[in-house]
Amino acid sequence: MGTATTRITAKDFLTPPEFARWSLAAQTAGRVGGVRLHLEANSEETKLAGCYQQIPLRVLPPFQFGPGQPSLIYLLNPTAGLMDGDAHLMHIHACQGSRTVVVGQSATRIHPAVQSFCMQQWHVRVETGAVLVILPGPAIPFRGCRYAQRVRIDLEKDAGLIWGDLWYAGRYARGEASEQFQFETLIQDFTVFREERLAFRDRFVWQGPWDAEKAALHFGTHPACGSLFVTGGVKEAVLAEGREYQKALFQTGDGDSCLRWLGPSEVVTKDLVETGLFLAGSLAGGDGSPWILPSYGLAPNHWFLPVKEQ
Repeated sequence: MGTATTRITAKDFLTPPEFARWSLAAQTAGRVGGVRLHLEANSEETKLAGCYQQIPLRVLPPFQFGPGQPSLIYLLNPTAGLMDGDAHLMHIHACQGSRTVVVGQSATRIHPAVQSFCMQQWHVRVETGAVLVILPGPAIPFRGCRYAQRVRIDLEKDAGLIWGDLWYAGRYARGEASEQFQFETLIQDFTVFREERLAFRDRFVWQGPWDAEKAALHFGTHPACGSLFVTGGVKEAVLAEGREYQKALFQTGDGDSCLRWLGPSEVVTKDLVETGLFLAGSLAGGDGSPWILPSYGLAPNHWFLPVKEQ
């Protein structure tokens, strides 16, 4: 990955074989960039001990909520989303004892492919005793887009990690111009290594556009799906379902947990995030309270905060 201040270039990205005939943007300034974050804890808080940021991504200074509470770090993309040829690299190192939630600022809009593809690539390292939650935010594929997301997680023994993915069907509140399931190609490659041994892998290649039959095969009658990877076991009590969505839990061969959702986008997003933040509190060994409580004083416009019932 290079040192903390090494410029991020197209050479840092591994192109999936399905996109081998294309390349990222030839003019990379403002198109190919990312962040490198080094998270360390002291007796009071988790802080950014090192931070490199390169347009088009930016990092907000951590929100702090007091001793023993997680820090909240926002990754910002000031552009309109991922354009054809764009590539974002995120490298995060969570040191022992750190407690952090890393979130995207909002949904990631994946624009149509013209001559290439776009991608995000994550490399995350979590040390023993650290707990890290990463919620990149919902992905919204536009008509004709080509997108790859590659994630590699390296865990030390007894490291805590929660990773949440949200995939929407596309821009659908558009009448006859609806773009539900009208992407060209979506690729997800998610791998978890524990002490340098492969513990989990989830890879799919969705070739679109999908007609109603193909969409039903993957999404049923719903416009959104979600996936949550959690280190360690999860009790089946988290499977309490609402009438609007479906939810499933399975344990991996390495003793970790994976939860899946299908349902309306707002409902899936709310339940996935609330489940992840609740489980984070348990992983951190606290009193069982979920992370990022409403009492922390955050404004209600953060996409990942639970919506109060009226």
